[in-house]
Amino acid sequence: KLDPVAGFDFIKWVRSIEPTMPVMLNSDNIKNQKICDELNLNFLFKGSKTMLSDLRNFITRNFGFGDFIFRLPDDTEVAKARNISELAQFIETVPEESLLFHANSNHFSNWLAARTEFDLASRLRPIDNKYYKNGVELRNLLIKYLQNNGAKQEQRSIIDYTADIRKKTKSNFYRLSGGSLGGKARGIAFAQKVISDSDLFNDFNNFDISIPITGVIGTDEFDRFMKDNDLWERAINSDSDIDLENLFLKSRLSLDLMLKLESFIKEHQKPLAVRSSSLLEDSQYQPLSGTYSTFMLPNNQNRIRHRLLDLEKAIKKVYASTFKRDAKALLNNTSHRIEEEKMAVIIMEIAGQKYKSNRFYPTISGVLKSINYYPVSYMKRKEGVAYLALGFGRTIVDGEKSLRISPKYPNILPQFYSTKTLIENSQNQFYALDLKENDISDSKSDLVSCNLSDAENDGSLKWLASVLSDNDNVLRDSLNYSGKRILSFAPLLKINQINLPKLLIKFLKIGRTALGCPVEIEFAINLHETKRPNFSLLQIKPMVLSGLKQQHSGKKNIKELFCKSSTCLGDGITSHMKDILYIRPETFKISKTKEISKELEDFNKSFINDRKYILAGPGRWGSTDPWLGIPVSWRQISQANLIIEIGMEALPIDPSFGSHFFQNLTSLHIGYFTIDQKKTNELLDFVWLSKQKKIKSSKYIDHYYFETPLSSYIDGQTGLGYIAKPIVKEAIVMNEEESSGI
Repeated sequence: KLDPVAGFDFIKWVRSIEPTMPVMLNSDNIKNQKICDELNLNFLFKGSKTMLSDLRNFITRNFGFGDFIFRLPDDTEVAKARNISELAQFIETVPEESLLFHANSNHFSNWLAARTEFDLASRLRPIDNKYYKNGVELRNLLIKYLQNNGAKQEQRSIIDYTADIRKKTKSNFYRLSGGSLGGKARGIAFAQKVISDSDLFNDFNNFDISIPITGVIGTDEFDRFMKDNDLWERAINSDSDIDLENLFLKSRLSLDLMLKLESFIKEHQKPLAVRSSSLLEDSQYQPLSGTYSTFMLPNNQNRIRHRLLDLEKAIKKVYASTFKRDAKALLNNTSHRIEEEKMAVIIMEIAGQKYKSNRFYPTISGVLKSINYYPVSYMKRKEGVAYLALGFGRTIVDGEKSLRISPKYPNILPQFYSTKTLIENSQNQFYALDLKENDISDSKSDLVSCNLSDAENDGSLKWLASVLSDNDNVLRDSLNYSGKRILSFAPLLKINQINLPKLLIKFLKIGRTALGCPVEIEFAINLHETKRPNFSLLQIKPMVLSGLKQQHSGKKNIKELFCKSSTCLGDGITSHMKDILYIRPETFKISKTKEISKELEDFNKSFINDRKYILAGPGRWGSTDPWLGIPVSWRQISQANLIIEIGMEALPIDPSFGSHFFQNLTSLHIGYFTIDQKKTNELLDFVWLSKQKKIKSSKYIDHYYFETPLSSYIDGQTGLGYIAKPIVKEAIVMNEEESSGI
């Protein structure tokens, strides 16, 4: 029933349970201001010119964001605490009426909870007038709680950074400035929390499990940097990535941050990764995976000043990447605006080890996911999938060759079903950090590509490789043979030297239980001769599924289908696309894939006003290796809504959903079809397409347009999907025999 005062009745009910609950009523009826005053509510008028500012002030004051501002009941400000230690100091000196004012509104509890001090916040939450008779008793009670909490400083997940903090705490996670940690850093903080519960890993005492030492520059510094250097308007309107980066490099970080960075760099001399952690990155519904920059710093110069300058330069480049063209293109496909994005920065010791060759890299990098989109044999989708690679994880996230396994069935390797596929699908190079190179340029050139012979000389290959013997063409799980080195990970998976598959299953179970949804986990492992392997947990985040679960609109006759696949990524129904961009097989050449990607970009620019298209072509989409498929960036195909990967006999590429490219496809609800022309239950109707209206043809691409849209359906649970041809009015009426379903 419609009720004009339903909102007020609801507020009264909430206040009857929790009298201190802060409430703001947002209305376009100015008369509601009077009712709000009577009920002691905050009122926000939709027509106000200061609406967003008023909303920000309400949230900041009532929900624990920003500094803790000690106020008197008349709103006079008496002190400002930036962290918990300052909060404890001011509680000893501020007027009693200020303490009473904040305690009665649960401001202490809210502020502590916003800083992940959940245990202390929960103990302070019940405090009200029945717990104390006057301000003196309240002050003593608060001091007691905070002192006890200070004694547990070393057990906290997130510590405010000060010089020599490592001597006072066991935590590996530090905050270098205020504000939000950003999506990626929240995941790292959560990873440390998971590991700190040692009972979870009692069965894995053969591993040292931890997160790398991590410092996070919160979003407050980003706001300050943008404001103090007058960058907002120039950054948003910039069309040149080079000019944008130069503008940021000439700007200044705050003196307070620079002093902390100098102290941090003195205490940490291992190579460092400087990574983005934006507000929207790794969020549950619209993650921007791989959109922003990451830099690897050798951090090995003799002079601290040089190391500090490199770190400063990397931070500014991460800030600049917020406004680069690829980031803007991806944000335009979400519900967000570029003005909403804010950047925190992660400074993390790199999980790797130094070799005599002056190369630095982890023995294994891995990505673990709850959903396996390519289950074979006994595998089930919900049992998860892991991607393993020698060296840095760029091999995996860029969609290059890596080993894909089911942790439950680690010895089932469908990509290695023959001698030929052993060679074709095995990782044949890896990424390492060259410690002899001290200068940073961009996020790609920090790492160098190395051959497997380099890893064998370093001594890291023996843990992971088999040999395709020259003598008998048999795969041998030892390097004591001459022949082709194959990264099979057999010593770990087949021989099971360290029980890695069970540990991966454990992490999947813990992550899914903790987050309440499918998860994606990034990790690195270092293997040693004389000590336990180090397992570094780098990230835990929600694995985004498309979420477009709708009822199947009915079975389709096989003649009605343009495309049908048993291996699809995505979930749901679309029915609005009238365009197909098709890479012609007769003109496609694997040596021309970079040229084709540029041609695609030109086509993509012609699609405006949310007009979308179906993209179909051979090989692995989104790979950075042009010999595996067309190496497109997201910006070049940003208007594609369905993508079809066509298998070709001359290009037998194992499909890859391990890259950031595919993570963004799923987060934006873009369907992905894989067509294996050898399978009888899969099809792509080339003959029908060739007879349709072609509005443009280029050297490699045909553009087809239809008056009525094509429709698609993907079952996210089974991987089955189809794209139906446009409905032709004359063909709507079918007899019962013709309309039999598939």
